[in-house]
Amino acid sequence: MRGITILLLIALLPLASAVTSIHIEWDVEQPIDVERRYIEHFPSSSLDCIDCIETTEDDIVVQWWRYSEQTGSSWPDDDANLRAGNMGVELNESRSIINGNNSDTRQHLIDVEGSFSIRSDLDEQYYLVANLTVTPLVDLRNDVIMQLLFVEENSEDNHGRELSYLVRDLNSEVGFYRTGGNTSEVNVTVSYEHLFAAGVDLSDERYGWNVLIVVMGAEYDSIDPPGVIAMYETSVPTSSEELSLLDYLPPLVFITVALVIIFSVVRSAFNQEHGLPEVRARWKDSKDPAIVIEIDAKRRDVAIQGCEANEPWSMRGGVKRSTIESGSALSFDVRFKKWRDELLVLKLKMEVDTLGGWTQNIRLPLRSKAERSVQDEQD
Repeated sequence: MRGITILLLIALLPLASAVTSIHIEWDVEQPIDVERRYIEHFPSSSLDCIDCIETTEDDIVVQWWRYSEQTGSSWPDDDANLRAGNMGVELNESRSIINGNNSDTRQHLIDVEGSFSIRSDLDEQYYLVANLTVTPLVDLRNDVIMQLLFVEENSEDNHGRELSYLVRDLNSEVGFYRTGGNTSEVNVTVSYEHLFAAGVDLSDERYGWNVLIVVMGAEYDSIDPPGVIAMYETSVPTSSEELSLLDYLPPLVFITVALVIIFSVVRSAFNQEHGLPEVRARWKDSKDPAIVIEIDAKRRDVAIQGCEANEPWSMRGGVKRSTIESGSALSFDVRFKKWRDELLVLKLKMEVDTLGGWTQNIRLPLRSKAERSVQDEQD
């Protein structure tokens, strides 16, 4: 009898999930015309942007906020500081960057098709899914990268500061073919916890959100710094088709029990995700190639086991084995023997208490020679 009950509950799980889930989907549509400029503003901590350029209604404008630690603002600043570091924007310097590399023109060298969707497997916990196909129109350099930006049209922090078109969250993706005519499938999920940490709570506010696809790169034989080679802008829809319990004939008691099972399973998965550490990496401001890795242990101790770099990068020395207690943080440098012209891919190996071994893949775009201010070493 117990076995039959379990089988009935399993059969009802898809129906119970359909009743409680949300699925809002929309297409990527057409790329933004190359005549329209992509402007990135880096305002100062006072929100002034004295050295920023004037924009027009045709420009696609986003703003990066970098001063939450200094001002106690609830706006996120990790991604902004990473972007500023990659572009050589100093702290408290107000600047604008045009088309990703301060070029007056930009190109369309990649076609992106597919859809975005906002989903919720649990009530009031929304996450973003991108199911895309990416097709380069020409051969591209190895430093190409696709950015997914979650932008809030009008944002206010906990101190009443206001910014328009604030970048709340940045996700980078490089897993696609770089040769012309080759199509790749790119599937990205931005979790509820990740969005919530960036101040994006779609259960509280579903209006005024945009998702931008910005592809940075250059043709294979180009010597110019990476610029915008494809750009798409979408607005998050504000409604979805609602499903009713009357659409389903199974007894309500079974659906209720199935919901309890689903809640327990998903809650366990969320608890496991909360236990994993948060890992951040950025280039260090030095003439020699080095990065800074920051690790925040959450609910479980984390033991650093080692680190290795993908070719052609080669580490100078290793990473000291150490343990980070839960609720603590650790930062350390990883140095490399010489600058390379390839994307940096690093594998950080860790042991998380009760969760086992875990490898974090760290990807950082190559810093330009102007940012390094050092001549390339000779082989």
